[in-house]
Formats: sequence, C-alpha cells, structure tokens
Amino acid sequence: MKPWTWCLLAAFACPPLHASDYWQCTDPVAIARGPEALEQALGADAARCRRSNVRGVDTLNCELARPRVAFGLSALEVSASVQAGGTRRLTLVFKVGEARVRKAVEQVLGVVFERDIGGWLAIAEDDVQRRFRVLERDDGATQFACEVPGEAAAVLNAAIIGRLTYEGAGRVSTRVCAIPVDESLPLRCVELPPRIRRFRIDDLAGADYYLAAYPLEDNPEGVIAAYGRTLRDCSAAPAGCVAALLVPLKLSAGMSLDDVHIGQRFAAVPARVARVREGR
Repeated sequence: MKPWTWCLLAAFACPPLHASDYWQCTDPVAIARGPEALEQALGADAARCRRSNVRGVDTLNCELARPRVAFGLSALEVSASVQAGGTRRLTLVFKVGEARVRKAVEQVLGVVFERDIGGWLAIAEDDVQRRFRVLERDDGATQFACEVPGEAAAVLNAAIIGRLTYEGAGRVSTRVCAIPVDESLPLRCVELPPRIRRFRIDDLAGADYYLAAYPLEDNPEGVIAAYGRTLRDCSAAPAGCVAALLVPLKLSAGMSLDDVHIGQRFAAVPARVARVREGR
C-alpha cells in the first residue's frame, strides 16, 4: 500500500508538510490531503481562497497575492481538489508558455510528457497512478496539475448494469468500459468471458460516461461497439447511412442504471472512447 493511501485512512498520522516538496508535487502524501494541505501550505494567505463543492468536487481556489515558486517558475494561481471519483489534484497556473513549463517539470521530476487529449500527460516511473498534466488555457497562461488517486465515498458510488446486443456479441472475450467525459475520473472496465453478454460496472462516481465494448479476439479491424442513440434503420440503406449517435450516459451519485444495451458498432469513435482498446 502506498504511503499516501495510509494518509487517507489516518490523516493524523501524516508527516508534516514541506512547502518546496508540495509545490513541486514530490509530496504525494500532502497532495492526497486535498484542500486541507493547500490551506496549511498557504498559511494566512489561505484567507484569500474560495472553497466550493460542485457535483461532488471539493475545491479550494486561490489567487495569490505573493507568487509561489515551483520548478523555478512563479505560480500566481493555485487550487487543490478532491474529485468526485476520489482523485486528489493540485493545480498551479503560470504566466509562461506551456513548452517552458513542460521542460521545467521534466527537469525536476525526471518525467517525459507525451501528447494527450487537450494537452500533455506524464506518468511517474515509480508509481503509474501518479500523473502530471500540462495544458495551455484560453488566456495564454499554462496550467500544470499533479494527481494521486484516492477512493470516493462508498455512498456516492454508482453502477451501470447492461447487456451486449450488437450482432456477434459474446462470441469472444470482450472488454466493457465506462469512460468518463471528465478526464479527472478513472476509467472502469470489466472483461467478459466468451458467451457472456451481461455486464456490471461498479464504483463509478456521479458523472457522464461513454459506454463501450471491445472484442478481445478475432477483431483485426479493432471494431468498437458503444452505447448510442438510434437515429434510423440502415439495414437497407446505401453506404454512409448513420444508424446511431454516440452519446454519454448521465449517472447521479449512488444510482444504479439498469438494462443498458450496447447495441451499436461505430466505424470511428473519439480518441477518448477508443481507450476501451487498452482498458486504461
């Protein structure tokens, strides 16, 4: 079990916060404490911050009167949050270009950023669950975030229960994934053995999810099936007829969504939905 996991279970046992490690995301134990750690790191300056809880995301947002130095750069905004799925995130905003931020972070943390949806992603070598993200905001500032996982409150967990109904479903082993629209939430997948079409995906946060299935064998073209809204019957239509529209499912905290059918196969899906192929 990772040290920051013990911290979540017994916050009083956590070691004291060291500011330099915290700002440079080398103290996952502190980051796992969410807004409370940020308040401690800022001291009296925390009075300028705003605490909010929207759709189960507990966030402390701060505009800093005195910049904090991280990776040799000055951060003017900072936030710490506990996401609905349990992920803990520390976010810093710099008034410099994203290439400069990426280079500075890589030099300090020894990671390598790669292109990801909406920006850049790096993963810690010693713990694949610790992730670092860089993106350029619309105002030209650069946002850097580091994340450590955590458990969502069990009472908030939701589930999707359904069945594979597309042609040929269940002939081979199949991976079924609930893929969150919100990138901060974890992907949840189950793998069904041959001849099994029923599935259940648990431990989901209240959020919007794409639901996709991927046959793991005899699938040379990498076909993906997904939940979609039926538009028309294309059985006798010419090539190019669009039978369904790929849409996300909306889950509320604590709910179970029953009898969901994955009945459509799509010629192309967004990169985020295509994550079902790797299951991560």
